[in-house]
Amino acid sequence: MANTIEQATVAPLVKYDVNEAALAKTREECATLTCDTPQGYEAVRVAIGHLRTTRVAIEKRRVELKADALAFGRLVDSEAKRFTAMITEIESPLAAKKAAVDDEKERIKREAEAEKIRALEAEIAANRARQEAEAKALRDAEEARLADERKALEAERAALAEERRQAEAKAAEAERVEAAKREAERAKLAEERRAEEERQRAARKIEEERQRAEREAIEQERRKVAAEREKAERIEFERQAKIKAEAEAIAKAERDRIAAAEQAAKLAALAPDVEKVRAFSAAIRALPVPKGRTKDAKAVISEAVAALDKVASTLDYFGVA
Repeated sequence: MANTIEQATVAPLVKYDVNEAALAKTREECATLTCDTPQGYEAVRVAIGHLRTTRVAIEKRRVELKADALAFGRLVDSEAKRFTAMITEIESPLAAKKAAVDDEKERIKREAEAEKIRALEAEIAANRARQEAEAKALRDAEEARLADERKALEAERAALAEERRQAEAKAAEAERVEAAKREAERAKLAEERRAEEERQRAARKIEEERQRAEREAIEQERRKVAAEREKAERIEFERQAKIKAEAEAIAKAERDRIAAAEQAAKLAALAPDVEKVRAFSAAIRALPVPKGRTKDAKAVISEAVAALDKVASTLDYFGVA
């Protein structure tokens, strides 16, 4: 509807040396033309020349009508640029004033956070001192208890050592008598064993010769079977290795693709928080470090600085791929 109204408004201003009625009449006349005869070919040629002349005239008229519109467009752009520059001259000082207030608010906020951290450090130091004192009292009590237990254990060990010495002396005498008996029995058994071993040695030699021949035949057959099995296993191993390598390559490519997509999604999700975390890390590193006068104070401050540095380092790695 709007386009129709716009055309109706602009149409009286746009005048060409042709109209729809004339074009409709020309279309009807040209629809019946053919090139089958010399006269028809000439009529078609003349019609094409007339249409070309009309089309060129329309293009020339279009350029003339549009010239003023282009000049008006350049004027619109120039005025818009001039007014925008004037507005910027007004807006920039206001933005600077607002930024100064915002920066001051941020400074106050940072100082408050620093004060909270200092209070927390003091509380941590007090708790550590209390815990160390309690631990020392427990250690002293435990050491005293262990000393008493050691004394009682040493006395018990001395009594046990005396009982063991007496028992060992009695056992040594009984062992001497028993050893004499065993020696006589051992000599008798040794003679009997020598005769039996001589008989068994001859029998074993015969059996060993038979078993050696049998083992050689079995070993020869085993080597043959082992060689065939090794060849089959090598072929199967190479086939399985090829299949496994191809499967692992496909799986790795898919894992790499999924990992890359997940990492990209993770980094995109973390992006809004990364700057906040990095700013927090920078604030921790910028904290002023007090100077202690005593050895204990210096140690506590050193531990606190190391702990804060570790926290800042942890924050620095947030969002790192």
